Amino acid sequence: MTGVSDAAEDLLARIDDLRIASIRPLMPAACLVEELADASVYETIRGARGALGSIAKGNDQRLAVVVGPAAAHDPAAVLEFAKRLKPVAEKLSQELVLVVRVFLDEPAGGAGRWSGAMYDPGLDGSFQVNRGFRQARNLLLEIARLGLPAGCLYLDSISPQFIADLVSWSAIASPTVASALHRQVKNNPRKSGSRRSQTRAAICSHVASQMFGAVPWD
Repeated sequence: MTGVSDAAEDLLARIDDLRIASIRPLMPAACLVEELADASVYETIRGARGALGSIAKGNDQRLAVVVGPAAAHDPAAVLEFAKRLKPVAEKLSQELVLVVRVFLDEPAGGAGRWSGAMYDPGLDGSFQVNRGFRQARNLLLEIARLGLPAGCLYLDSISPQFIADLVSWSAIASPTVASALHRQVKNNPRKSGSRRSQTRAAICSHVASQMFGAVPWD
């Protein structure tokens, strides 16, 4: 039997996981959520989700505006953007609900391309996923502590388990909009979201760039 077992293992070694260099365990989402938690931010998130839901239903006449970098590969830069956005959000609070865009996944990732801040936080193909989830959660906490809501793009059903409690608005993009699983993740009753087509994404990016091009930081 040993000979047969060895032969089977040798066969599997030649046909299984041919493109996997190494395997590292993923930390449990519940453990990270418990470790990096701050009860003081949940009122901000709860209020933003309620406001965004009312806007979507037409009960709030303000506009919801999601603004921020296309990729959150530099947490310090994203946080700096959020700090500069805070006084703008307060000044325009009667007309707009501003949400900081914190896109931690990369829709065009994979096949040798960067996979996003959560899955490759080192931007070097090392795929330190545990570090990426921790970094993402820390960033979202810091933004919430500023009193600002955050919006994220969901590309899978794993990452929301690590960050969803800190997200006020979520979206699924054109590569996943036809996926039933992604629509279920996006349709979380606790927060607002959207489904983006390529055309709509281009329009939203253009509007955001035009709006912030007209707003001086000083």
